[in-house]
Amino acid sequence: MNFISKNFNEKNLLLLISFFLIIFIFINFTHKHFESFTIKDDNSYSRLTNIEFKNNINKNLTSDPVYKTILTKKCEITGNMHDRHKVRWMKFLLLKNIFQVSEKLNSNSPYYVNILLHSLLIFFSIIFLNWTFELKKIHIMFFLLYVTFIFQNYLGEYSFSVFEMFFASCAIWASKKKNIFLFFFIILLSVLNRESGIILILTWLIFNDEFKKILILSILVLAVFLIINYETINCIINPKFFIPLEKQQGQLNLSDLSSVNIFSLLKTIIINFLIPFGLIFYAIIKNNIKNKFLIVMTIIYLFVFLFATPVHHMAVKLIILPLIILSFNLPSKKINN
Repeated sequence: MNFISKNFNEKNLLLLISFFLIIFIFINFTHKHFESFTIKDDNSYSRLTNIEFKNNINKNLTSDPVYKTILTKKCEITGNMHDRHKVRWMKFLLLKNIFQVSEKLNSNSPYYVNILLHSLLIFFSIIFLNWTFELKKIHIMFFLLYVTFIFQNYLGEYSFSVFEMFFASCAIWASKKKNIFLFFFIILLSVLNRESGIILILTWLIFNDEFKKILILSILVLAVFLIINYETINCIINPKFFIPLEKQQGQLNLSDLSSVNIFSLLKTIIINFLIPFGLIFYAIIKNNIKNKFLIVMTIIYLFVFLFATPVHHMAVKLIILPLIILSFNLPSKKINN
């Protein structure tokens, strides 16, 4: 009994330490992600003070013009990947209100709220996965190592991916607990955060043999999504709205890989695809997992990352982290408890 209690305490201490580590990681990332210098009239660089740096971030988080393009919900297909942000307006509206309300309490609050919000989402991703599988300490440490590595890179976008990782963890938990109503709510929020969230609906079939429920659920989620985004319906029905075929300026696309030197090409393939997806397939083979829906989800995400996102977009690799942890803990036979 003492041995069990000791392990329990050690694990909870590790989770507590994880929370503070995640906050530290995100603070460090924030100071790397946002510009900390300003250009003077003589073209020399001047380092911003801590107050100036935070003020710039606060302004970026609370300024109405930052959100105006998305919240006008004007339907356009320009070939830019940002076109599809128009169907994510509810998340933008929510964050805008959170940051602007916090600013009224204290002018520096948005800076801290942004860090705390995303840190909590990452932390509770671990918590939900732990509630699902009673994670081993080594898996918690792997989760933290994976997150640390991602946030050491330059990330053009991170918020959508952090939210989707959180929803993926929640979906896995709700699916194993067979809570279909909670699962529906999670999938709906995930789709409203980013349309690729619809893939998470397959999570239900990893633990449950209920195709009819998932079919009905899919129709309901799609119906609600279309109702909420009725103003952009003409764009939604056009495949180019979600997967632009035009070359994305400033982004590394599949067509660009032929001009990349062999070492950079190998690095890109290994870091962005071979390691994250290889870990899942390694666990599937090693543990003799015969759950075809885990394999199907993994392959779908692989194609999404290849064709619907820039090749070097590191932040989206957070999305499959819950699937990696799932593959580490899923037994060879489907769970039906």
